[in-house]
Amino acid sequence: MDISLWNDMYLDFRSKLLGSIYSTDEIFGIMARNVVNLALQANIGYIHCIYYVPVSQFAPNGISGEFTAYHDTARLPTIPSTTDFSETISTGEQGSFTFQAHPVDGHSFTDNEKQLVQLLSWDFFILSGRAHLIGNTRKAAISDPMTGAYNQAGIFMFCQQVIGGNLADYTAYFINLKNFKYVNKSTSSQQGDLALKMYVNKISQFINDKEIVARLGGDNFFVLTKKEHQEEFISQFSNCEMTLGQGPKPVNIRIQARMGVYPIEDKVEIHDALNNAAMSLQAARAIKTRDVVFFSKEMLVRAMHQKEISNEFHNAIRNKEFVVFYQPKVDLLTRKLMGAEALVRWIRHKTIVPPMDFIPILEREGTICDLDFYVFETTCADIRQWLDAGIEPHRISANFSKLHLRNPELANNVLSIVRKHNVPSKYVEVELTESADFDDNAAMMKFVNAMAENGIAVSIDDFGTGYSTLNVLKDYNITTIKLDKSLLDHVGTPNSKDDVIVRNVVKMANELNKEIIAEGVETETQAEYLKSIQCNNVQGFLFDKPLVHDDFQKRLTGEVVY
Repeated sequence: MDISLWNDMYLDFRSKLLGSIYSTDEIFGIMARNVVNLALQANIGYIHCIYYVPVSQFAPNGISGEFTAYHDTARLPTIPSTTDFSETISTGEQGSFTFQAHPVDGHSFTDNEKQLVQLLSWDFFILSGRAHLIGNTRKAAISDPMTGAYNQAGIFMFCQQVIGGNLADYTAYFINLKNFKYVNKSTSSQQGDLALKMYVNKISQFINDKEIVARLGGDNFFVLTKKEHQEEFISQFSNCEMTLGQGPKPVNIRIQARMGVYPIEDKVEIHDALNNAAMSLQAARAIKTRDVVFFSKEMLVRAMHQKEISNEFHNAIRNKEFVVFYQPKVDLLTRKLMGAEALVRWIRHKTIVPPMDFIPILEREGTICDLDFYVFETTCADIRQWLDAGIEPHRISANFSKLHLRNPELANNVLSIVRKHNVPSKYVEVELTESADFDDNAAMMKFVNAMAENGIAVSIDDFGTGYSTLNVLKDYNITTIKLDKSLLDHVGTPNSKDDVIVRNVVKMANELNKEIIAEGVETETQAEYLKSIQCNNVQGFLFDKPLVHDDFQKRLTGEVVY
């Protein structure tokens, strides 16, 4: 029969296919339900589609399948072995879509009916492709492109649409893979990416369709499981082994994870569950002796304190609430002042805030760099003031976080402050924490060399606590090594291994012509031991606590001796 290609029936069919449809399965179902009236009018007895989508980011295993959109079993009881109409269309992603149609028994398509079948073929292809594209776009918005896990937006979508907001039966885990950068360094970044994918795949195989794994960037993950799976999940994924690659040289690695664990309470929303699990992970990072930490109410109190510190920091800098104290360094042979370390205290509401209450928070946020420069500038200004008053200052060291090594202009920034205050370089020392990151080495070496070229001393603080102790002695053009206090806690006691370590570090430093100073000296026993092994420069409460400007000036002028 003759059919107008743009009649109301076709327009009605097409209008039902243009909504927000996110998958080919969904569009195929809608097509099958709405093509019936058109098929009856056009004497179509059978419509069948075959599709193929190659492997891609959105289809890691590829997609292939076929479906019957329409079959009038009354007017076409048996499907013919050959097709009356068949068209295969290639997609831009090297896939294909095949549309097949048969007329009812005893009928051949008229030219007008063939035109409608052709139009159906094109629309089935275009609209199924549109649904596939919309689905990919939606998937890209809610998933991590590398691992295929959900992202943060996906977590909220999943909880709303799949779980339905009732989270009281679930446990939330915020996961960080420990020292994962060393996997990348010891193998390759490609192998590291593969390890992340395998870790996600292992979790995906463990969880069911009502549970979720998400990647929140880098080596951080979020997982929701039912509470009955909690113990098994922690056991399996806090420490697991993997084999990367195949062939003659597979790489075996062990993945160790820190976990913040929050068994979700009644009426808790997903964003709060995510935050509570994240707080638990931060606690695991801080504790360092336990990799799995469960949420507690005390963490909320600490989080509020951290937010308060963060919010008030910049105002405190502007209002000069941070005060520089100077802790003397003493020569054990002469018992005279030989230098000092600039330390910072926060005077807040007329009370001194302990450094451990704010320094770690600023370290995490990166604002510690602003504070370091504030202290350094104040130190240089004080040195200039003492020189102008005819007071001979000794060399004073100022601490710089290793976060500064990310700043390619660090050396220029330091030198510009020294020049601004016209301070001779012999009075200035920069203290850097011993690097625990392979990535810091090149930046640290570049900075240390720049300081040496300008006559500025560089010391390595907390020596003996990092990963690169011997490399520091061998490779860096540093001036001074500061022995960490923890190495002195047991020196002078019977059978102390610390004695052996300290004695040999001091010997190596002396033979390499490095200055060496011990910090945290609190007893005469420690002082006498250090003197006996030729570590003659010390710093600690045995001689002086950190002093305000005017009190330290009395040490410079000789009004107070040791």
